[in-house]
Amino acid sequence: MLLDILEEEIKEKITIENIFRIFNNFILPLITKEEQEFLVELEDFLIREIEPKIDLSKDVYELFPILGKGNYIQRLNPYGNDDHQKFGMRYEMLLAMATSIIDPELDLARVVSGVIFANPLFQHGKGDHNSEIIDQIMSGKKIGAICITERLHGSDAVNMETQVIEETDHLVINGEKLYTTNGPVADYFIVYGVSEPSDPRGSMYQVIAERGFEGLETHRIAVQSIPRVQIGQILFNSVKIPKRNIIGPKGNGYKNLFSGLVAERDAIIGSSLGISWLTSITALIYTNFRKQFGRPIYDFQGVSFPITQSFTELMAATEFGIRSATVYKKMLKYFDEQKFIKYSAAFSSGTKFLASNLAQKISYEAQQLCGGIAFTDNLRIDKALEVSKVQEIIGGARNIQLHLVSRAIRDMVRRLVI
Repeated sequence: MLLDILEEEIKEKITIENIFRIFNNFILPLITKEEQEFLVELEDFLIREIEPKIDLSKDVYELFPILGKGNYIQRLNPYGNDDHQKFGMRYEMLLAMATSIIDPELDLARVVSGVIFANPLFQHGKGDHNSEIIDQIMSGKKIGAICITERLHGSDAVNMETQVIEETDHLVINGEKLYTTNGPVADYFIVYGVSEPSDPRGSMYQVIAERGFEGLETHRIAVQSIPRVQIGQILFNSVKIPKRNIIGPKGNGYKNLFSGLVAERDAIIGSSLGISWLTSITALIYTNFRKQFGRPIYDFQGVSFPITQSFTELMAATEFGIRSATVYKKMLKYFDEQKFIKYSAAFSSGTKFLASNLAQKISYEAQQLCGGIAFTDNLRIDKALEVSKVQEIIGGARNIQLHLVSRAIRDMVRRLVI
């Protein structure tokens, strides 16, 4: 913090403890007793172990081992020897919300390493080396990244140009990946490439590249919204991938890529909801104790009504988000039913659009209602607003999500109306 200009009376009210208290008042009625216990334990851990070590002048990655110590790198897939461990998409969503409340940039990087990178290893990886990588990622001592998008292939990720050549005992990868979250500091990379660009679906591979492989280069791209998270360009110059690092062989890479998108979107939903709760609650506390014209500014309808609208929309979006996590669990149960898979994909896309767009909207509104102080580092609102902009585009930009929902609705009508 460059300069502390927040009134002492207000500063002692806007604490993470108070923000979590208000958050819990809204969220606990929506979740089970076991989930409530998990959330309270998680919040206590974040307050004790993470908040004192947050340094906005340093990258978030030094906090990863602390999260790993508490087994909080991810909670989507079961991990560890505790028979009572709580896991699944609903737990992952709670983890994302709470972590985003305390540090939105940290959660952005965590989701990429713990969910978007690690979930394919949990779902499709085999062998001792795969298990070793999972252990390293879950400890927080190693970092994961995922390489999909390219210079000319963002939304059109299927028709990628990164080339895979299969040799007798290894693969060779040539190409460039861009906008890779965690890329410049990652130890492991899940990489997608094709052997036949004219048939990407039938020839796509999914492999693990490792820091130190000859021909692998990483460079940082400047993304000013998230200075503590590193975004990169990853170059593959005839990089040899041993066969044990193949997760999805030829053709299976495409199936694995799209089977993981729902989990990716749902995790981002949790992060976006956390940002919304952080900024809306911060604004609520601030405006109730900041006085103007001798009255708390919340007493003025021009302030209280917009905040009330934000909470109303956020309560609905949160219940919708938790519902999307429940739908994900059902999708895993009925993984061979194509209709349910398509429904789940469309549902997650629509919810991801709603939650990420709402995070940007609520954060911007909170900043306007709190005034100048909300543009400084005295409050977390400006930081959250910047992260919300990135959350809205990762996992598929806003209009891509709408396109997927629109296509699902179109297909439903053409299938059902006779």
